[in-house]
Amino acid sequence: MKNLIYISFIIVFTTFSCCNNKVGSNQSNDKGNFTNDSLNGEKLLSNKEFILSINKTCGVNSDSCVIDKITKNYYNQFNNLKEGEITISQMENGIELKLNKRKTNQDKYSIKIIFVSYKNNKKVDSLVCYESNNNPNNFVATERLYYLNNNYLWTSDFIYDETIITAENWKKYKIDHQTGKFKLIEELR
Repeated sequence: MKNLIYISFIIVFTTFSCCNNKVGSNQSNDKGNFTNDSLNGEKLLSNKEFILSINKTCGVNSDSCVIDKITKNYYNQFNNLKEGEITISQMENGIELKLNKRKTNQDKYSIKIIFVSYKNNKKVDSLVCYESNNNPNNFVATERLYYLNNNYLWTSDFIYDETIITAENWKKYKIDHQTGKFKLIEELR
């Protein structure tokens, strides 16, 4: 009889512990729960010194351009993405981040991706995070790249021409965990 009570107690305790752990693992945290890490972008873009080094090393007479360290091919990733929205992060307080691919009117080589934040399924804010304008008939291409980590988003614009690559308009945003708005907190021009 005592063994039956002990076994029942152990079963109840084990069941309670398992269920309690499952509830805890589903709770969101301040860092966000990323659905697709491959859509977070390139970490190097969060480094202000790296962005500044591009303009120093990617000039006309440069032997090595640090932009080669960016290994993520945004264009290929987004070119194959269907139009519409993809959820990439579930954050606390009912905030959800989505990527939205939109058609551009410029030409078939152009892509625009917009970060959209929602709070309780209502659109709160949006921001262009990736944009590529690359017409083979022109000698200049432009691209905006991004990196998303925790509650922060970095963007930077790049201009590619025949002889030089420049980086400009580096921006760092904080995603407000109460409202879902993108707040600019630092920039280089």
